[in-house]
Amino acid sequence: MLIISLLSHLQHCLKRYQTRKALASVSTQQMEDMGLSHEKCQAELSKASIIGFVSDLTRTKEKGEAL
Repeated sequence: MLIISLLSHLQHCLKRYQTRKALASVSTQQMEDMGLSHEKCQAELSKASIIGFVSDLTRTKEKGEAL
């Protein structure tokens, strides 16, 4: 059960990393349609690195937070 949970978490972190990488190719109009400001987009893009990926892996879920 623990292995399944770890693999699920890894899969979730990989998907988040890929989504952040794809955000780099989004136009300004598309960002506005998604409700993202330029600053928020840049903040997410800064997490689209190996360091950000490892940070996501080691981060624990806080009460009421959706990962």
